[in-house]
Amino acid sequence: MRLSVVVFSMFLMWCFPLAVAGQEMSGQPDSVRTRYEKMMTRRMEMWQRLIPDHYKMQFAGSIGMVSAGTGWTYGKKLQWETDLILGFLPKFESEHHKVVFTVKQSYVPWKLRIKESPWVVQPLSCSLFLSSVLNEKFWTREPDRYPKGYYGFSTRIRANLSLGQRIMFDIPDVSDWLVQEVSLYYELGACDTDFCTFFGDRTIKFKDILSLAIGLKVHI
Repeated sequence: MRLSVVVFSMFLMWCFPLAVAGQEMSGQPDSVRTRYEKMMTRRMEMWQRLIPDHYKMQFAGSIGMVSAGTGWTYGKKLQWETDLILGFLPKFESEHHKVVFTVKQSYVPWKLRIKESPWVVQPLSCSLFLSSVLNEKFWTREPDRYPKGYYGFSTRIRANLSLGQRIMFDIPDVSDWLVQEVSLYYELGACDTDFCTFFGDRTIKFKDILSLAIGLKVHI
């Protein structure tokens, strides 16, 4: 678990300087760039697609009490997002705190600008994500100590579905900021076992299985 956290942190530290360097070099006119700088620009452009272009911080949402991660925005209208996220879950009544790793895929189909202002409303975001608790007490395959089929599901990996909305501040291109956009969002979601519980027990209301997430996205 500690190794995963260290590797993920080093990945974030590696990505941000490369993204900044690529933006700085690509913004210079060809007439003032040296041969070395042109070569480096070409290399940066090759790597650009692999470098994450946004960062997220989130509170709650079934992936830890607080979480942070990085990801990629792509598509003709920048409507797709893929995120890698690490969440922290305090121990509460358990013996130790836990780290949650999440792979998240989001689809944001619409953007509505508020008149001529820099504010943009994204009225719908749809997300599917897999989360895993990085702890040896959680298992993917049912241990032999339980009768076969006793649980019937993994305690380590959860599949989640969420819907939400966002409001984004679009920073003008003429600014000197490295940040292009800042978005505030919320999501309502539930995991696979919550859905099974809801459909299997009619005394449970749908709102009881929902979890709320509030987050911030910074697009560089």
